[in-house]
Formats: sequence, C-alpha cells, structure tokens
Amino acid sequence: MSKKEIQIIAFSNPYPPDFGGVIDVFYKIKALHELNVKVHLHYFYDSRNDISGLKPLCESLVLYKKETSLLKHLSFLPFSVASRISSDLIQNLKKRKAPILFESIRTTGVLKKHVFNQITAVRCHNIEHHYSWGLFKSEKKLLRKLAFLIDGYKLKYYESVLNKADFLYTISNFEFNYFNEHFKSNVFYLPVFQGVDKVLSKNGFGKYALYHGDLSIADNIKSALFIIDVFKDLNECLIIASSTRVPKIINEINKHNNISFQIIDNNEQLDSLIKEAQINTLYSFQKSGTKLKVFNALFKGRHCIINTNMIDAPDVLKICEVVQTKEEYKRAVKRMFEKEFLLTQERQNILKTYKAKNVAKILIETMLS
Repeated sequence: MSKKEIQIIAFSNPYPPDFGGVIDVFYKIKALHELNVKVHLHYFYDSRNDISGLKPLCESLVLYKKETSLLKHLSFLPFSVASRISSDLIQNLKKRKAPILFESIRTTGVLKKHVFNQITAVRCHNIEHHYSWGLFKSEKKLLRKLAFLIDGYKLKYYESVLNKADFLYTISNFEFNYFNEHFKSNVFYLPVFQGVDKVLSKNGFGKYALYHGDLSIADNIKSALFIIDVFKDLNECLIIASSTRVPKIINEINKHNNISFQIIDNNEQLDSLIKEAQINTLYSFQKSGTKLKVFNALFKGRHCIINTNMIDAPDVLKICEVVQTKEEYKRAVKRMFEKEFLLTQERQNILKTYKAKNVAKILIETMLS
C-alpha cells in the first residue's frame, strides 16, 4: 500500500511553534509525519524564515512571500486573504494528486477562482469575522479598531468560499454548529493540536496563581486586567507573566502588593511557572476557537480556573473550575488555594484523547482514507 500524502497550505511559517495558530499547524504536521503521512508544506512568510524544524517532518517545502502592499489593503478581499494569493501556489498544488488542506480561511484565496481535482479541506481556526469584530471591541486605538471592523465585514462576505471545500475542520463545538448550519461542506470537529503528550502536573500545593498570555493582543490585555481586578481585594498572590510589557498592566500591578509581573524569556521559564502555580487563571472576553493555553495549563499545572470562552469541550470543562463573573472567580480562587491538588485518573484519561497523534487519526480517517 502506498504511503498517504497531504498538501498543507499554512498562513505563516509554523516553526518555531510559539504562538496559537502556528502551534496547531506545527504539531499537526509532526503528528502526521509520525503516523507515516507524507506532508508537502506550502506556506506564506514575512519575517519568519527558520525552517530547520520543518525539514525533518516534510516531504517537500515551498515558501511564498506575502504581498503586503497598500493595494492589498484596498482590495475587496480581506487583507489577510489578498496578501496570500499566488499563481505559483496554484501550479504547485496541481502538480500532485494529494488532498489539499488550507490552514484557515486566510489561505483560501486560490480556492475562490480555481477548481482543484483533489479533495480540498479548510481548517477553520475561528469564525474569522467574529474574531475580527471581537478584536474591534477590545482594541483601544481608533485606526486599529476601524481596520478590525472593516475586515470583519469583508470576512463575513468572503466566507462563502468555504462552500467550495469538501471538508471543514472546526476547532471548537460552538464553531462546528455554526459551520454545519451555514455551509454545505462536510463539517468535522477536530480538536486543537498541541505539543504535550504526557501529563506533568505535580501533586500538592503551590504558592501563587498565574496568568500568562501574549499581551500584544487586545483581548489578553483586557483579560489580564480582569484577573488583576479579581485579585486586588484578595490576600492570595498572583503573577502576571508575558514576553511583552504593557505600561497599563504594569501600572495596575504596581498598585497591589500581592500582584507581580514576570517577563518570559523562554518556554522553560513559562513551564516552570505553570508547574509551580497552585492555580492557572485563564479568562477570555472573546468566544473564538480553543485557547491552547488551556491544554498547556492542564497538562503541566495544577488547578485551572477558566470561563467557557476559553474552550467549550464538555470533557475538558469537567476537569476545570468553570466561572463566568468576577465574584464567581474570587470564590473559586479562595476555594482552590485551600484544596490540595491530586492528579486524578479522570484528568489523565481525558487529556489522553487530546494528544496530537490521536487527533491526527481523525484527520487521516476522514480526509485521507
């Protein structure tokens, strides 16, 4: 039997896997490779050009430069789509019979006007116009707010292109329901791909709560300020950790003796903070996709407090403390600081299903069989 093959078009260089969307892409490629699927990777790049971690995993690699001229901003297409259209990509995709997986709607520009004989699928990382409008609500700078608002309308109009795909793979149950209702393609829930295979949570007590996130993103800034607001009237210690210093966050932290900031220089430092915390505190104001930091916290940390905007998988919610309001969050913090963490078999069994290889088998069975 010949080896299975797939062509993947990524919106960015997925190596190193150091932020949300590319983490899903990289560990998908790695899992498929480990399951003996030949991966032909096409990706659009700007400043990320390190491919050392991709070469051992891919049968072939083709790079395409993003087109970021002013004309692309003025296009009727969303900028994220218009900047990723390449005639070379069309020709290269047609050279092979292997099925084609478009990573997010952002890479589907070539699908709009061209018909491919191969099976085609789109990995829907978000309901993109909802995501753009969510950023519009969180963003404080006027020009950026306007850009997110306009792009949201463009994405809403453009998303009918998804009807041209044979399969759509969603990253959350909420999004499965949306795409299943609005599009004629076959829709599957495909959980997020992430890089942790072993549950590393330590039994016992930690001494602090941790919030970590990319504070260059408006929703994360808003969420960090919410968590600070939760802890400001508590005695328990909170660490806010990020690779980005935001003056507004730092100024707010400095008002409270029980809250501190740590700059994150590398993954090892973040892993250590997660493992030693008593609670990983997570919160989002935006219902979009699945937040990878949930799995990072559950595989490596102790107690985890979240709201349902972080993830909507019922089995995962069972092993988290789920809250919605500030008062619920405060009560949960006090309760979790008094509760010794003991790693349960239930938690291990649930997380086992989210190992990248197990998720990749769903993709193989539905798209490559």
